[in-house]
Amino acid sequence: MSTPTPPILQVAILLFPGVDILDFAGPLEILSRISHNNNPDAPLPAFRTHLVARTRTVRAGNCMTVTADLTLEEAHAQLSTFDILVVPGGVPAVIAELVESGSGEVGFIGAFGERLEEGGRGGERGERVLLSVCTGALLVGATGALGGVRATTHHRAQEMLRGVCQAAARKGLGEGKAVEVVASKRYVDGGVNGTGIRVVTAGGISCGLDASLYVGSLKTSVGAAEFVARVSEYHWNRE
Repeated sequence: MSTPTPPILQVAILLFPGVDILDFAGPLEILSRISHNNNPDAPLPAFRTHLVARTRTVRAGNCMTVTADLTLEEAHAQLSTFDILVVPGGVPAVIAELVESGSGEVGFIGAFGERLEEGGRGGERGERVLLSVCTGALLVGATGALGGVRATTHHRAQEMLRGVCQAAARKGLGEGKAVEVVASKRYVDGGVNGTGIRVVTAGGISCGLDASLYVGSLKTSVGAAEFVARVSEYHWNRE
């Protein structure tokens, strides 16, 4: 009897004007390469990625135009189908504007972070994962999703992260709990938060590669992640 193929997990990767290129391209590359059979020529993919943005095209890093697969409105309509949400970062001014304006991007992150009703998704798909890269943690923190968990971000944005999370706590988000900001880590698995989401936060920019390999290993196997790291000729810095 043949072994049934595991389901393909759906990954939403959030984009916005000024998003850092490697912040989203790193996870896109890693997760789109991980397979259940470690065969690059005839892969059984473990993940299917979807670029999500407010508009159909986005100017990334002020130097590259990216076409999104889904608009925020379209992604909202199928929110329960996503197993992983990747939240990249950008320069502080870009992130601050998104946080302070109550942007649709922050709203989308918050909606993903809400507890799903029973039966909202198949049990074989496991817990949902919220993965931030670099200053993307500030967007996640603004929703209260980091309340009561350990998290990291770019080393120059750690105080900003504390401030954003404190503001969220004052609004009663994240059960009013504080975040524990961790320094000098490539990535931090903060565990499962109060709404049942596993929260993984990465440090600055290239740390998203390591965090994506880690998330990939959680959802498939360590061997599958190690295989992609070798094929990519990348040294996986594990925490």
